Amino acid sequence: MAEENREPTSERMKQIAKRLRTVRESRAISQRQFARQLEVSSALMTKYEKGERRIPSDVLAEMAEILECSVDALMGLTKAPRKYEPEMPTEVKALWKKFQLVLKLPEHDQRAVIRLINSVSKSSKAS
Repeated sequence: MAEENREPTSERMKQIAKRLRTVRESRAISQRQFARQLEVSSALMTKYEKGERRIPSDVLAEMAEILECSVDALMGLTKAPRKYEPEMPTEVKALWKKFQLVLKLPEHDQRAVIRLINSVSKSSKAS
């Protein structure tokens, strides 16, 4: 979908990149998942988030849509959205926060946690 834009980046672009990463992480979306949703490579997504590549306007708009925020917020023209916390019961909210911590684990550990959850859910269905 997106072509690499190799123009030099500015300090403003680096600030946009920083806000992008902050909002993505607050939504508990991994960089790899985000890249897949945008149909760009993980390498290009890394460059966007480091401010090493300019983000085309159509891609920035799609990013904002996925992150459920405005392009203005990503650009720093309006206040950045607060950390996303869906409405849910207290027990579920505690579990949600734990899942956000799982996203900070190395990928092989994330897969191990997912396998464990799948195993437990399958065994509970069999009961």
